Amino acid sequence: MKTAIIVDPYSTGVLLAPRLRARGYRVIAVQSRPDLAPSLLRSYRPEDFAEHIAFDGDLDALVERLRPAAPAFVLPGNESAVELTDALSDALGTPGNSPKLTAARRNKFMMIERLAAAGLLTARQTMAGSGTEAVEWAAQAGWPVVAKPLASASTDHVYFCNRPAELRAAADSILGSRDFCGTANDRLLVQTYLDGEEYVVNTISRGGRHYICDVLRSAKRTLNGSPFVYDYYRLLPPEDPTAQALMAYILRVLDALEITDGAGHAEVRMTSRGPALVEIAARAMGPAGSTTGIAAGTGHDQVDLLVDAFDGAEGIGPLLGGHYQFQADAMVLYLPVLVSGRVEALADAGVLDGLESVGGYAFVPRVGDEVAPTLDLTQILAKVYLAHRDRAVFERDWAAIRAMEDRLQPTVS
Repeated sequence: MKTAIIVDPYSTGVLLAPRLRARGYRVIAVQSRPDLAPSLLRSYRPEDFAEHIAFDGDLDALVERLRPAAPAFVLPGNESAVELTDALSDALGTPGNSPKLTAARRNKFMMIERLAAAGLLTARQTMAGSGTEAVEWAAQAGWPVVAKPLASASTDHVYFCNRPAELRAAADSILGSRDFCGTANDRLLVQTYLDGEEYVVNTISRGGRHYICDVLRSAKRTLNGSPFVYDYYRLLPPEDPTAQALMAYILRVLDALEITDGAGHAEVRMTSRGPALVEIAARAMGPAGSTTGIAAGTGHDQVDLLVDAFDGAEGIGPLLGGHYQFQADAMVLYLPVLVSGRVEALADAGVLDGLESVGGYAFVPRVGDEVAPTLDLTQILAKVYLAHRDRAVFERDWAAIRAMEDRLQPTVS
């Protein structure tokens, strides 16, 4: 029987194993570290795996344990998996991204330095070990600035700072904490603010050739005192001039970071000077379900294409070198938590079922969970997936969902 390995099969990673098993694979789960975020670990589905291995830091021992299974490939399920996935693929001789640039695909400072060296437009930046150091740099670079961990995800500990006091507070919050993937933050990244709207570009690569799965407008809003609360991802037509510029830019980013095999999930600002990368992850878009929701507008799910790329299905070849087609308006809409306390009961979400554009939804909190008002992507109430060929119907339903945010809040004590 064929064997595949998924490192950290959480978030979008939970979708990989069922697809692989349907193709006749025996799937092994590898957990990259013991201190991953509980919100990730609880998404694990043990029934999908023949074996679960906890990595203890000894790569040679892990490789020797896995080698007899003759795995066909190793895939990352989540951002925390990227480094170990590259190392395992290299050691086992399976297809994957070269470990030579693994650090630059995870460390955001190294990532931007690599792109700048390749002649791509980027923010100016520094790494700082203290609030004082950060403020001194920002005073020279100019305000506003953005402060964040070097290698996290999901807008974890991201701060927009207009003045020294805000940057010092951000540094105090970041330094000494652990990021979303469990790594201690002993330094922080400070970057000049990139103007313009933010977009997402999702990709699949195989053998150094690329397919653009989608280009999405990534809207955030200021809510609960945070300017980084996710609002929605909305699909752009590929012929849109902004989409065209973003796709051309991202192809250069993929090549500069040597993302040759696997998924890519990039966040880009369309600045007054052109596209500039915020960051890119060498894995599929999250959270779980987002790729399927957007696929309703393109006809191609990034997770399915990722499996195709490694399973050797003939369908992926003709797509490489091209981009998606626009079939319908599609969106991942985020609902925020507006209350705090222990969840006693969840609201009846059945009202969403009556909306024509709604293809599905997923509520995150469970009864018994402690919730707080949403500040970033780790604290959302729900994701709603909308798609429709009639834009008027799509936008009507979108407005209706936003109008019912209050009534969809959980009952808390």
